[in-house]
Amino acid sequence: MLTSPRRLASAVTAALVAAGILTSCGGTDLHSGTSAAATSEALVAVALSHLTPEPDEIQLREAGAPIDDMGTKDPSLGGLLRWKPDPDWTLDVQVQPVPKDGPSCARLGCVPLGDAELSWQEGSEDAPPAFTVSLVRGGELRSVAYEGGMEGDPRTSRLPVDLKELEEIVTDPAFSFHTTTAAVEAGVKLRASLPANKAAEREQREWEAAPVMTPRALAATVEKDLREVSGLQDAIVSGRESVFREPGGPLPDGTWGIALTLRDRTRIHVTMLPEPDPSSSACQPALHCTKVPQSDDVLAWRSDLAGVFRSDEKRNVHIWVEGPRLRRLDRRALEDVPATDPARAALLAALHYLPDDPALAWKTTRAMIRAGDELTWFHD
Repeated sequence: MLTSPRRLASAVTAALVAAGILTSCGGTDLHSGTSAAATSEALVAVALSHLTPEPDEIQLREAGAPIDDMGTKDPSLGGLLRWKPDPDWTLDVQVQPVPKDGPSCARLGCVPLGDAELSWQEGSEDAPPAFTVSLVRGGELRSVAYEGGMEGDPRTSRLPVDLKELEEIVTDPAFSFHTTTAAVEAGVKLRASLPANKAAEREQREWEAAPVMTPRALAATVEKDLREVSGLQDAIVSGRESVFREPGGPLPDGTWGIALTLRDRTRIHVTMLPEPDPSSSACQPALHCTKVPQSDDVLAWRSDLAGVFRSDEKRNVHIWVEGPRLRRLDRRALEDVPATDPARAALLAALHYLPDDPALAWKTTRAMIRAGDELTWFHD
């Protein structure tokens, strides 16, 4: 079955030092150990152990990722291997359940290739030439799909890859939903070697070394966002450490927060809860609530108060806005549209932009610590 690389959702893309990866995968007996559930990286490791040419990029399939607008989940595991010019070509290695309409050979026609089967299609203006080496076994469709330069029958065409190696991939018993612990371990090493994951490790180290957020630094963060997002210069006249009394009642031990007063007496309360907790984003009594589109944030309001709740791995924050110029609030008043009134501009900045600021977290930067220390209107 030919599968376009466009179906690779949530791909981890990276140029890699292929020789090192191939050595780590090929230097281990991937058939050792016990039976284990496969991962995309394990199947790619198995495929790499058979290939002579070294790929320049690897994209790993993310299990269960949506593949269309209907929310259909990708049932396959594997990845896309890419070679850069000259020439530019790819191998899509994957294992999936046998489709309900049958394997591709039942529709397209195939020729034997050792213990596997080979099918191909000529190139067109919209797509390059392509072929697939596949095997149906144990309710699985195991395949390697090639896209790149080819003329006619791939068995007689000059190719950058050996067809025998592709047959070895799909017939390898470890290239299956039921693989081995050795293949899974090789996959872990493979994923860790991708630069994208090394960047994540570096980000984690930087996070661990970052200074802890303080009330003053948090106040400076809010001031920065009001200035940059809404153009409100010197809008805050006073601030102090304070935990807002929420309609939902008491908050967990370790919760802290700040209360900021603007020139028009609008008040912004930012409450930092001590740890991630999705239940803390639940709607509270006497409030109307709605989920923010394309987000796990919850927007809440009543006639004289509006708030937004966010909880993730770096923050669990409740942001509240109230004031004499914010009365008779409704859902429409909270829509993210330009506002000339300072109170409404502050409201929209606090609800729609402040939660997205990466500086609003349990850790901050030294620059924000310094900015907080320099605030003259914040009272400790």
